[in-house]
Formats: sequence, C-alpha cells, structure tokens
Amino acid sequence: MNGETGPRRRGQAQRIYEDLHAAILSRRLRPAAPLSQETLGRIFHAGPSSVRRALQRLAREGAVELAPRRIASVARPDPQHLRQLLETRLLLESDMLRRLAGNLDGERLAELRDLLAAQRRCLAAGDALGAQDLAQRLHLRLAQLSANPLLPDLLGPLLERLAVSIALGRGQAHTLDSCRQQGEMLEALGEGDAQRACACLESYLRGMGERLRFAPPPTTDLRAAFAGKLATP
Repeated sequence: MNGETGPRRRGQAQRIYEDLHAAILSRRLRPAAPLSQETLGRIFHAGPSSVRRALQRLAREGAVELAPRRIASVARPDPQHLRQLLETRLLLESDMLRRLAGNLDGERLAELRDLLAAQRRCLAAGDALGAQDLAQRLHLRLAQLSANPLLPDLLGPLLERLAVSIALGRGQAHTLDSCRQQGEMLEALGEGDAQRACACLESYLRGMGERLRFAPPPTTDLRAAFAGKLATP
C-alpha cells in the first residue's frame, strides 16, 4: 500500500476513522483496547499513512490514546473529564435556553417534540445508541434556533466528545427518565419559563452522569470487534 495516492489515502483514512469511531461508540471496542497500526492495516487493507491519519483524528477527539513508541489504544474512562463536559454543556445550554424561552413557535416546538418521541421509540426498541444520537440532535437543533450563531459550532464538538466519554463508561446515559426531563424542558420553553427550563436541563445532565460507571472493562480484540465487517481487497 506504499503507492497510495492522495485522494485514495484520504478516502481510506475517512473509512477507518468512521468504522473505529462507530465501534467505540457502540462499545464493540472497549477502553484500553490496543489499536495496532499493522493489524488495522490488514483489517482495512490500507497503508500505514491512512491508518495513522485516522488514529490521529480520533486522538484529537479524545477517543484514542497515542504515545511515542507505544501501540495506540482506545482511550480509558475518565470520570473527571465527563464531569467537565457536562459542566460545560450546562453553561452553554443554560444561556441558550434563556434566549429561547417564550420565543419558540408551535411549529418549532412540534419539531423538537418529534425528536423526543423518536428517542422514546429507540429506547423501546432497545436502541440506546440511536436514542443518544437523537438526544444530541434535539439539543443541537435548540442551539441552531437560538439567536447566537456560534452556539451550534461550540456545542456540536462538545456533544461528540461527550458521546465518546459515555461510550467509555458503563451504564445507559439516556433513558425514559431523561426523555421525561427533556420533555419538561421543552414544556417550560413553550411557557416562557427560562428558570424551570434551566433546572430541567441541569437535572437531565446530572442524571446522565449519575447513570454511568467507570470500572475498567476487559479490552476487545480488533478482529473480534470487526467480525463480519472486514474490508475486501
């Protein structure tokens, strides 16, 4: 694979990144699982440059640990980092809710409630990852509806980092109880009650953190994580 061209290399790096990211979020790859560049190259039929680019991107997002002269690995659980992410979300989103309270029309509220209903359907079907994705979409949509165009740009990467931190823990961050709290938050926004909306947000984020545990789980072999998904030459 030493003859990789630029566009082909970028395409391979993107595919490796996406598959590794999905494996970490779905907990098929556990914290501290080794990510040998040689093994990844064989799995994805890719050259070392593509593998390295994918791992470097994941490391920037907090999903992978890289160190000189050591095999890369899935990041380890970090409860303090999770708390910091949740605290930052509370700061950003509280300001967002104060801007939105009483300023959402019926059409926008219906759109947000549809996202919440879809979360509940995912949970009923046992799709925790789908519910988490929909929760992220709901909060990102709120940011997009705010009067501050910078909020979506700030909140989006924060939500992605939080998704990784959740995946590194044990337990289910999103539940029917978290749906109830989000529903009450939307109700408060519709009524123009910013204080209650912020209180609901705080309860939602606090509950998310309390439901996660961070005892180190066993690592998962790379080939086992991608069984049935190996790339063809």
